[in-house]
Amino acid sequence: METLAGFYAAKEAFLKYKKCGIKSLELSQVSIEHDKMNAPFVVYKGVRQNVSLSISHHKTSALSVVCGDDLALTYFDAKMGEMIPKRKDDAHKGDCGRILVVAGSRGMTGAAVLAAKSALRSGSGLVTVAVPKDERMIVASMVPEIITVGLDAENGIICFGAMKEILDEAKKADAVIFGPGLGRKKDIKDVLFGLLTQYEGKLVIDADGLNAIKTDCEILKEKKCQQVVITPHPGEMARLLGVTVRAIAEDRCGVAAHFAKEYGVTVVLKGKDTVIANENGDVKINPTGNSGMATAGMGDVLSGVIASFLGQGLESFDAAVLGAYIHGKAGDAAACEKGVHGLIASDVLEKLPLAIKSEIEI
Repeated sequence: METLAGFYAAKEAFLKYKKCGIKSLELSQVSIEHDKMNAPFVVYKGVRQNVSLSISHHKTSALSVVCGDDLALTYFDAKMGEMIPKRKDDAHKGDCGRILVVAGSRGMTGAAVLAAKSALRSGSGLVTVAVPKDERMIVASMVPEIITVGLDAENGIICFGAMKEILDEAKKADAVIFGPGLGRKKDIKDVLFGLLTQYEGKLVIDADGLNAIKTDCEILKEKKCQQVVITPHPGEMARLLGVTVRAIAEDRCGVAAHFAKEYGVTVVLKGKDTVIANENGDVKINPTGNSGMATAGMGDVLSGVIASFLGQGLESFDAAVLGAYIHGKAGDAAACEKGVHGLIASDVLEKLPLAIKSEIEI
């Protein structure tokens, strides 16, 4: 009974630390576990919390103390529907966000298509896709609702000669996605550097955009962009920091928060319980999504959703939080219909409007 009382005291102390109530539902989401050295720790909604925990009990008394830093290591607690951009009754397509997608290469045009379609399905009014000239017709034939721009390329991958065209298109956009399926060669880094230092809008960097700067993250500090969101999976985050994937897994919140502060960006560290962190030290953990989303193209869809919300006027942290939530919720809806085995990115993409609609109606 003393042990149980100590556990209850620890749960209550943790919820007070989180500024939550102690309703039975909240208490049921907190568990007290022990590591190999028998030291207690807190698990909240299935995620180990970055707090110190002390429990004492004697006869009829139990006492627990929870200490932590000021990071908001919490799941989303607001109604997400309140964050979704409102659309005026007399809105036209220019009011709903103009997105530029710089993506795709020979054999990887699907990445550009997924990012573009997800931006449209998340509410963007106009989406332009900039791809290598030889791949332009492929992309245009797959998404009739988009505008396409052909870029200078070598061996199916855009080259530095495309820089002017990209900047011209970026200046017309409210947000830009750079990276999905671009391929790997030095010119990609040079183009990204030009975009970071000459484009003053909102930028989402994903996939090959992240691979391009893995040995030189310092270029992020030279950005003139209003806001930058990066969306690495654990492997990409490990390459950016020059550490192992295991090191990332051991402190996902800390890694994301440190990188965000160091480089002045919003970080979306993908995976189970996706972590979103910004340069101010705010950290959120996404509760939606499932194992069926561990398949090719899901990151391209996510980058499109986040860019869409950026283009519709949300600030980078809100766009990333809402984007991760809606992306995961669409994945959950797709999994309910088809199961987690064989789920593909296109299934999730098609559920985005439903996920958004369901939050607005709550």
